[in-house]
Formats: sequence, C-alpha cells, structure tokens
Amino acid sequence: MTLNLPSKEEFINRFLKPVNNINNSCILSISNSGVESILSTEDHAVILHAVYNKKLDVNELVELNIPDVTRLVKILDCIPTDNINLEIDSNNIRYKSPDIKFKYHLLEPGILSAPAINVSKISQIEYDTHFTMSYSSLLSLIKSASFTLNINKVYISCKDDAVYAEVDDKQAHNVDSIKLKICNAFKGLPISEPLPVSFETIRTLATSRCNEIDVSVNTKLNVMTFIINNNDIETTYIISGLAK
Repeated sequence: MTLNLPSKEEFINRFLKPVNNINNSCILSISNSGVESILSTEDHAVILHAVYNKKLDVNELVELNIPDVTRLVKILDCIPTDNINLEIDSNNIRYKSPDIKFKYHLLEPGILSAPAINVSKISQIEYDTHFTMSYSSLLSLIKSASFTLNINKVYISCKDDAVYAEVDDKQAHNVDSIKLKICNAFKGLPISEPLPVSFETIRTLATSRCNEIDVSVNTKLNVMTFIINNNDIETTYIISGLAK
C-alpha cells in the first residue's frame, strides 16, 4: 500500500507531534477517508483523537502499530522533499528516492491497544458551555505561569461575559497565582464554580499550532474538550478535570 503525504511537514507538525506529546507509541488506522489515532496519557487524564482527513486509495482498514513516534518523526524529517509516498507493508514502512532510503519496522498487531472509548458518544455529550480561545491567549497563559512556582493547576471560570484562566492551587496555602482573560464571550451556561485542569495539559495544547481552539465544558461530568482544526487535520483533546 502507498500512503501519499502532500505535505510531510504538516503531517509531522500537526498530526504526529501532538500524538507524540500524549504517548510515544500509538496505533495509526488508515482507511479510504484518511488516517486517525486514538490514544491517551498513561494516567488516562487526557485522551487524544487525531484525524488526518484525506481521501486515500485503500480498500480495507489498515492498522499500523508504531513503536516509537519520536523515531518515526526523525526519519521522516530526513526526507528532503515535502510531497512524499510511503510504502507500507504488514510489518514496516519504507521510503526510497535517489537521495535517501529507509525501512522503519512496526510492532506486531495486538501489542499496542487503543483506549476503550467511543468517540461518537463523546461528541454526543451535551456540553453546558462553549467558547473559542485564540492560540495567542494560550501562549500568554503559559508565559504568565512562569510567575508562579510549582503550580500544576489552571482554573477555568466565567465572569460577566468573559472566560478566565487562573494558575493557582486552591488546596494549598500562601501560593502565588495569576488570572488572565482568555476569551471575551461564551455560549451556554457560565462556569460559576472554577473548573481545575492540569497545567501540563495546557502545555500539551500549545504543541498544536493553530489560530484558535474550540472549547466545550460539561461541569456535571467534569469533562472538557479542546478541538483544533488545521486544514485537513483535526485534533480533539478530551480532558478530565482535577480535584479542587
């Protein structure tokens, strides 16, 4: 089977690298509608559904068990051209040109497993609050957190018509904190009780460069989804909130 990537750089930066930031091994599912992967962090606090929407000449579903995403990114980076064709067999990925030739071996089926999650059911959850934050707001939040020390919580809340993020730990005493407006408007119910999420999760979102991030919140289930659309690539982060 041949997998054509019109933009190797886009596939690496907007698909593989976000995947790699969640877990260094994954299953890539290839079908006639594109490439997708569902994976989670080791503690299952963050689930990522990454989709590369591209029509492919594939007759049946093919699953690639990637043992080391970091190594795959490094070897793809060695290819000098951006539009590439990868040859895929049952146990390896190959590339050959006048400039470079490589073979990257895959794991046998059954060694890796995807999270037992139904993505369609997640999309059917009724969320209370929706808002869109800019990528620059996300970077500002991360930059401002350097003011605080050893704080790994971000509290999301609403006030008046805006959405705020506060780097703090409300279970600790005498800790520095900082609060920033991340969005000027929201739809649905206000988040009156601040919802804590891991600051490492916020850092992970920043690896997916984009213009904006669509956020949905279900306060009763303590679940948030962050959706990033980049042309043909969509990454959806499903995040469980922390204890206060």
